[in-house]
Amino acid sequence: MRPELKDNQYDLSCLLAREIGWERVIVDENIKLNYGKDNSIAGYHPFDVLVKPANAFDIASVLRICSAHDVPVTPRGGGSGVTGGALPVRGGVVLSLEGLSRIIEIEEVEGYVVAEAGVITADLCKAVEEKHLMYPVAPSSASFSFIGGNVAENAGSVRSCKYGMTSEYVMNLEVVSPDGRIFWTGSNRRKNSTGIDLTHLFVGSEGILGVISKVVLRLLPLPAIKTVLLAGYATLEDACKAIVAIRQSRLQPSAAELICENALRITAEYLGAAEPLVKDGISTHVLLELEAGDTHQMDEMIGLASTILAEDAVGRILQDKGPMEGSGLGKVRFSIGNAMTTRGRFYRDIDACVPLLRLNEYIRYMENVCKNSHISLVCFGHAMDGNVHAMLLFDSLHDLDRANQIDCIAEKIYAKAVAIGGVISGEHGIGCLQKEFVKLQFDQVRIGLMQQVKALFDPSGILNPGKVF
Repeated sequence: MRPELKDNQYDLSCLLAREIGWERVIVDENIKLNYGKDNSIAGYHPFDVLVKPANAFDIASVLRICSAHDVPVTPRGGGSGVTGGALPVRGGVVLSLEGLSRIIEIEEVEGYVVAEAGVITADLCKAVEEKHLMYPVAPSSASFSFIGGNVAENAGSVRSCKYGMTSEYVMNLEVVSPDGRIFWTGSNRRKNSTGIDLTHLFVGSEGILGVISKVVLRLLPLPAIKTVLLAGYATLEDACKAIVAIRQSRLQPSAAELICENALRITAEYLGAAEPLVKDGISTHVLLELEAGDTHQMDEMIGLASTILAEDAVGRILQDKGPMEGSGLGKVRFSIGNAMTTRGRFYRDIDACVPLLRLNEYIRYMENVCKNSHISLVCFGHAMDGNVHAMLLFDSLHDLDRANQIDCIAEKIYAKAVAIGGVISGEHGIGCLQKEFVKLQFDQVRIGLMQQVKALFDPSGILNPGKVF
C-alpha cells in the first residue's frame, strides 16, 4: 500500500527537495502563478509544487517520488501552447524544463543537433544557422517556445508546406519514463531500421507517455536566397484558386500564407498605417516565400510564381527580400496575433487541417456558422497545407453562455473538417481544450488503443493527466 502525504504541499516539497535540492523546489504562490496557465484561454489552474530540474537525473527523481505517491506531474516547456497541454488540470507538480537549456552538439558533417529540451527554438535555429545549416520547422512562437515542447506537440510552422512537421526531423530522444527510467528512443544515424520506432511514439504524445529531456534533430543546408511575394485578391475564391495553381506548378514555396478579410481589417486598424495591398477592392492576401540556391534560379521562380499569382490578382504582385518574418510584406501576417488581442479581446484557436481543394468550402462554412451566431471570425495561416487557423473572437473569459456558444461553434467546425477529409489539429495538438472533439475523428477502437499505450508507459496515470483523450 502506498504511503499517503498528510499535507500534500509541505510533505511533497520536502520529499522532492531532499532529492534534488531546495533551490529547485518552489512553493511560493507568486512564482507559481505564471506556471499554472499557458497561451490558451483555459485560465489558471492551481497546483502544489513547482520543480525546475537541472537534468534528466533530477527529472527521474521527481517522477519516482510522484509515482510512489500517486501525485500528478505536468511537464511544461515555454507555455506557448494554445490547447492547454501544459496546464496542471489535476494539480500536483508542474515540472518546468527551463533549466535544461544547453545546445550540446552541432554535428556539421552528419547534419544534426543535440539539444536539451528547454532550449528556446529561436536560439537553436540561430545557432545552427551560424554553421550554415537550418532547422526549418520553427513555429510562430519560436522566440519563447522550447524545442522539447515542439517535439511533444509535433509542431508545425509557416514553412511546413515545403519542409513538413517536427516529426520529420526528430532522429532520437532522451526520455524519462514515469517510473524514473532514462532511455534513448532511437539513434543519431539518418538511416536506422533497427527495431520498433519508439522515437515517433513520443513525438506528438503531448507529454502523457514520458518526459523528453534531450532531442536530436536532423538539419538541412541553409538556402542562399529568400524572396517574398504578396498578391491581393477581390475574393477568397480567387485567392484559393491561386494557391491551388501554385501547388500544381513545379514551384515548391517554403511558405504560402492566406490572410482573409477580417484578419486584414483588424490588423490594418491595429497597425494604424498604410500597409501594402490593404485597400478597397482587396479582401484577401496570398503571401509566398521562395528559396533558391542562386539568383538565376530565384529569378526563374519569381517569374513563374508572379505569372500564376497575377491571373486573378488585383493590381501588381509585390516583391521583397525574405525571410517572410523580417520582410515588410509580411508585417500584416505576423501582426495578426497581437491585433486580435487588443481592446480586451480573447480568441479560441481552431487549427483543423483540410484538403486544399476543399479549403474555400471550409472557410465559407465557418463564416456562415459564425455569422449566424454573431461571432467574429478571423481566418489566416498555412493555406497550402489546408491548415488555415480560425480564431473565434469574444470579449470575456467569464461569460459562461458565450463560452458554451463558442464550444458549440467549434464542434460544428471540427465536424465539418472531419467530414471533408480533414483532421482536428494540424499543429497545435489536443491538450485539454480539444480532447472532447477527438471522438469526431477517431472511433472507439483507435481511442482504446491509445489508452492502452498510455497505460503501458504510465500505469499509474500520473503524467499530464486530463489531456488528449
